[in-house]
Amino acid sequence: MSRIAEIALPCPLRQTFDYLINPSSLEIKIGSRVKVPFGSREIIGFVVSITEEKDPADLERLKKVIYCLDPAPIISKALFELIHWTSHYYHHPIGDCYQVALPKKIRSGEPNTLKTVNAWSLVKQKKTALRFGKKQQEIIHFLDQSDQAISQKDLYEQLGSCRSTLLNLLEKGVIEQHEDIKKPAIETNLIPLKILNSEQSHTVKDIWNNKSSFNVSLIQGITGSGKTEVYIQLTAEMLAENRQVLILIPEIGLTEQFVARFKQHLSAKIVVINSSMNETDRHQAWLLAQSGHADIVIGTRSAVFTPLDNLGLIIIDEEHDSSYKQQDSLRYHARNVALMRAKQADIPIVLGSATPSLESFYRAQSQQYRLLTLTQRATGAVLPEVMLVDSRGPKAVNGLSTVLYKAIEAELAKDNQVLLFINKRGYAPVLMCHDCQWQASCPDCDAKMIIHQGRYQLRCHHCGFNQALIKNCPECESADLGHYGVGTEQIEQSLQTLFPAVPVLRIDRDTTQKVGAFAKLVSEIQQGGAKILVGTQMLAKGHDFHDVTLVGVLDADQGLFSADFRATEVLAQLIIQVTGRAGRGEKSGRVYIQSSQTEHPFWQQLLHHGYSEIAAALLAERKGSLMPPVGSLCVIRARGKAQVLSLDFLTEVAGLLNQGHQNAVLVLGPVPAMMEKRAGYFRAQLLLTTQNRKILHQLLDHHMPAISSLKSSRKVKWSIDIDPIDLM
Repeated sequence: MSRIAEIALPCPLRQTFDYLINPSSLEIKIGSRVKVPFGSREIIGFVVSITEEKDPADLERLKKVIYCLDPAPIISKALFELIHWTSHYYHHPIGDCYQVALPKKIRSGEPNTLKTVNAWSLVKQKKTALRFGKKQQEIIHFLDQSDQAISQKDLYEQLGSCRSTLLNLLEKGVIEQHEDIKKPAIETNLIPLKILNSEQSHTVKDIWNNKSSFNVSLIQGITGSGKTEVYIQLTAEMLAENRQVLILIPEIGLTEQFVARFKQHLSAKIVVINSSMNETDRHQAWLLAQSGHADIVIGTRSAVFTPLDNLGLIIIDEEHDSSYKQQDSLRYHARNVALMRAKQADIPIVLGSATPSLESFYRAQSQQYRLLTLTQRATGAVLPEVMLVDSRGPKAVNGLSTVLYKAIEAELAKDNQVLLFINKRGYAPVLMCHDCQWQASCPDCDAKMIIHQGRYQLRCHHCGFNQALIKNCPECESADLGHYGVGTEQIEQSLQTLFPAVPVLRIDRDTTQKVGAFAKLVSEIQQGGAKILVGTQMLAKGHDFHDVTLVGVLDADQGLFSADFRATEVLAQLIIQVTGRAGRGEKSGRVYIQSSQTEHPFWQQLLHHGYSEIAAALLAERKGSLMPPVGSLCVIRARGKAQVLSLDFLTEVAGLLNQGHQNAVLVLGPVPAMMEKRAGYFRAQLLLTTQNRKILHQLLDHHMPAISSLKSSRKVKWSIDIDPIDLM
């Protein structure tokens, strides 16, 4: 009887592939990596099942597994189930799910071995009458203080280079040499855990009392309320029970600050996993977590797939943040995957935010989640005073009102820091000819080219196309070109003109491209090296700048008139988050929000009643329209080189989905995307909406083989987006 391995391979096909297992290959198990022939290549795949085949006729068509890379499965049962759930829920090819969930070195067949370091220990049983020199005595004394081997690097740091002395002691049999696993360093000079206030203590106690099974706690805490201290306390309790903790954060830029705070208080081995790491470090971090040498994993979106066999708690900070949703390839939401992971492991999960997503807010209202609130700042600081400024009034300079200019001037006179937020990078968003009204547009996208004066470029922020900044109109050759609107670069330049003696620091994607650049800039801010900070939403998320006493929000109206149904929710979250950067220390803070729509009901509701009132009002609207979180959405997207290709394919898909006159799922479209042309492709989409999520998934499962086999599907690139966060 022959054995057949069902294998997930790195390809876009929505299927697995069967291969014949050599009778001698007993080591092949579910979760192992194997090398197999695929077309003219040999590639690495993952075994998802093993069956026995009795019919010899079926065996003749099968190719054989070349060899198995792993003596034991590299994928645990828990991670295996999570990856397969993700593939099923998001209707994405299983082979590609493995590519997203695992480090590149695992996928490419690198050995599943941890880095080791040269280490030394004392042979304490050795009785010797030998006499030792001063350096030898120092080494013996140093090693005698530790119960475990000490790395050669640590020895050199403490005692200086001493290799010849070590070899001499080794020859005498006084010390031993080891190859130890390179483990994460543990902070030795720990700071005691902070004393929590009554709200924080209640929150920790409530979550800890429900630690034994799956449940979801939503912490809605105002900015500065000490949510991180709650996370640290809960993590300390879990570590005391020898359990591992997974913590997700929305931005790579928050990593250093977050890790530092946990290291200050906890004697724990912490590893970091995010996309800024080189492949070697990411591979090692993954293996440390898998082998139990990591107590805490802190990472961004993809860290949700980190193997942790003794996982006791999952924490998601800023759970509302859109960064948790992957926008290409496997379009998963890390929060949803984490919720399923916690459910499968039967452990608690904590979601934290000052501005919870409407999905979480709705589930808390319907008592699926426990809602725990933190209403006061942990330091005792008061919330900043917030003022609305009419941006149509007197202007001191581009983008800055006279009112805000005077407020900045006053704070700088007190040697405080000022943060100005504008969610547009570059110098200006429009370059236009005054004579013929030509505007600089991207040749590959339905989008304007952005002026980047520092690099003397026009750049498209959607596809990356760039060209030199032009001096004459390409249509009429006029030199009368003007720019309109403002971005971070122009604001920075204006402030340097207004306050020439004051250091100005700009933080956006352009200034933080190099590895470590963001951490360096944050360190400069915290040390008081810059007095005026200008940035995009990178600055709005979770940072703790105690000397920032004034926050200015420029061009705040972007989300008020957007066609995206989530725009108002996102705007409210962003405004609350950025205003929360003011007055977090001992000094009180103020916030000025510039708007040309000061009478708009949104501002009145947000400023006078807060985020919860906005969320409740938006939720009532969503209930009326059956939009998420009340209803469920799915978008089937397609893009092709010709305008008609995407629409033709989606028209056929709509016909398949509407077969049998089903009416539980409403199929809308197809229609061109809001930005129809992007990166040279014409895009269209089909919207599926329903009150019954289960029926939506059943409909997709039923028709997926037929959709995949459509001839028109080969002429386009198409994808399924379950629970989309935007309809752009």
